[in-house]
Amino acid sequence: MAMNNILISTLFWGFSFTSCINPNKQTQETSTKDTITNSKSVNMNSYISMFEIPAADITRAINFYQTLLDIKIEKMDIEEMKMGILPYEGQMVTGVIIQADGYKPSANGVTIYLNAGDNLQTTLDKVENNGGKILVQKTAHADESGFFAIFLDTEGNKMALNSPN
Repeated sequence: MAMNNILISTLFWGFSFTSCINPNKQTQETSTKDTITNSKSVNMNSYISMFEIPAADITRAINFYQTLLDIKIEKMDIEEMKMGILPYEGQMVTGVIIQADGYKPSANGVTIYLNAGDNLQTTLDKVENNGGKILVQKTAHADESGFFAIFLDTEGNKMALNSPN
């Protein structure tokens, strides 16, 4: 059963990844070399290619993250797996919320920092109003590069927010 879920998840991610490839990427990269642009938006890399947020209640988790990030999350059921697919167009990293055997929400382990937009406080204010719990209030990064906050989502996952202001 768990192996079947892993196989289905792997196939899903393979299709998602290939569908996210921009066929115009080479043309865009060539044209941006000739144009003065924000260096942060050109040739950005990421050590993360995709992430999964475990959920005990997929509907509750989807509602929480839709409200928190002000996005529409597509719900999908595949055999014994329920998923919420975060919008991936224009994103470097693809993310899903997943409810299935072998996926257990946890406050221990890796912490994912979500983009809170221009002002972290606006997003952070939505955490407790929607069933989450703030663990660390808005705090400046030590290198003065912006701000972060840490919270528990409705499922019990430790997550974080990051923003320049």
